Amino acid sequence: MNSPENFAGGLSINFDYNLPISVSSFAAGANVTVSNNFSGIIVLEISGMFRWYLTGNGEGLFAQVNLGYNYSDIDGSPVPIIAEARGGLRLPMGNFYLEPYGRFGYPVVWGAGIVGGIRLPISKKTIKDEPLTSEELTESEPLTGEALAENITAILLEYGLVDTSVEVTDAGIMISLLNIQFTPDSAVLRESERWKIQEIANVLRRIPDVRVQVSGHAAQAGTAANTLRLSQERAENIASFLVVLGAVKSENITTVGYGAARPIASNNTPEGMAANRRIEITILED
Repeated sequence: MNSPENFAGGLSINFDYNLPISVSSFAAGANVTVSNNFSGIIVLEISGMFRWYLTGNGEGLFAQVNLGYNYSDIDGSPVPIIAEARGGLRLPMGNFYLEPYGRFGYPVVWGAGIVGGIRLPISKKTIKDEPLTSEELTESEPLTGEALAENITAILLEYGLVDTSVEVTDAGIMISLLNIQFTPDSAVLRESERWKIQEIANVLRRIPDVRVQVSGHAAQAGTAANTLRLSQERAENIASFLVVLGAVKSENITTVGYGAARPIASNNTPEGMAANRRIEITILED
């Protein structure tokens, strides 16, 4: 290398966690990097990070700030802090990802690199193989209406499923998955999202003879016929998964696709479009 002082190789360990904020996707985490510029100069960086995914779904373009401690064995090295801004692109590959990025700040004037990692869903509870008893759902009589909705909300939060809302409707209790991700322009659920449906299934198994309607919704993109077809296929895919998991009997589940006919946010922003791409699972009440 002609300028070894400007080129370094090293090892970086990153951890980030998507914060429980609906629609927009924010993450916080930590970074530890040890690097060597091939001329005997070692640099250690320990920093915290805060990230905003511009697309609002935990991947794609992001902007990030890092703040922490910087150690270098360079004589007369600057103040041992690191303060930088970073921009990049998270490219999902199933449970893996690649992340090319650029950085600038103090004491780094500028830099670029690429990192790779594993994206692990974090659930606070494991799926139970056997259906739970009614006593585990309530200490007295079976819950209905608002009481059951509040109970379901608490269970989902305990499981770490934060991108959801639970409300009582005329048809029953509706669980909205606000950030459920499929392969683009298809009904194939991403592997990293399967745990969300598994946790919903764990809740449904608590309710004897539960009847469910799965509704698919899409953002306004493409033709009305295409969005209607896609929303229906996604609803059917989720319904089939719930049946396979033993959460609902096949004769007790129905599906409907609404296309882009029922938006809950503006389709003029990436955040709004992400909110409109949703799945609603309604526990039907007599």
